[in-house]
Amino acid sequence: MTTLENAAAVLKLFSQQRMMHGQSGISFSDVVNQLALPKSTASRLLQTMEIQGMLERDADSKLYKIGRLLLSVSSHYLSTPLVDSVAANMVQLSQQTHCTGYVSVLEAQEIMVMRMFPGRHFLQVVTPAGSRSPVAETSVGRAILARDSDEQVIARFTAGYRAASPNAPQTLEALLNKLAQIRRQGWSLARNETLQGISSLATAVTNKHRNETVGLCLSFPTQAEEQPYSPGVLEALMTVSRQLAEKLGDDYWQQIK
Repeated sequence: MTTLENAAAVLKLFSQQRMMHGQSGISFSDVVNQLALPKSTASRLLQTMEIQGMLERDADSKLYKIGRLLLSVSSHYLSTPLVDSVAANMVQLSQQTHCTGYVSVLEAQEIMVMRMFPGRHFLQVVTPAGSRSPVAETSVGRAILARDSDEQVIARFTAGYRAASPNAPQTLEALLNKLAQIRRQGWSLARNETLQGISSLATAVTNKHRNETVGLCLSFPTQAEEQPYSPGVLEALMTVSRQLAEKLGDDYWQQIK
């Protein structure tokens, strides 16, 4: 393995041991034993990582912790508003899938579009930033709602539940059943709901460090009912969602197969 690969393997030990900031670090023997490195190689590697600010060693315990360089970089990333953090990923996703991409947030019983990323598919109607839609009648709204418990969802509709679109869940019970399915699979589909002739796939990711959740959505012309979406589009969306979840500490995605 190269020095860079060994350094990455050392950093992965923190993740594997679910090491939190402020806890005891990893030891020299941890690196030697778990990475099967010669002691001389491990010693040089750890010393280099310490010099470069990737690690810090406690003078008393001799244990290694994440260094200031990595903490500074991660702190800047995690403190960025989530809508801005995911924008670059959505640009690439729209280009890759040719679908129109959206980043949305939940406000009361509505979903609000925060960013729109045009794709190559021609859509007669697009939803610009600032647009609002009923949360239960969009794929992205249901993806975000699925991150809440049934009790929280019911509380959101204490004033009553009504769906204007005939293709959306027509009762609160139907909505809860749909959300249960989304929780299991990690994604949501809408066909001809808010906009006729338009379908969409959506997921949601959370930055637990800022307690923020956003929905990621790809929109495309409605396809045949027997094949309502492209498997490649769904795979691309799921891949990006998992990558973002790993960066943001979104543990929900670890249970999605």
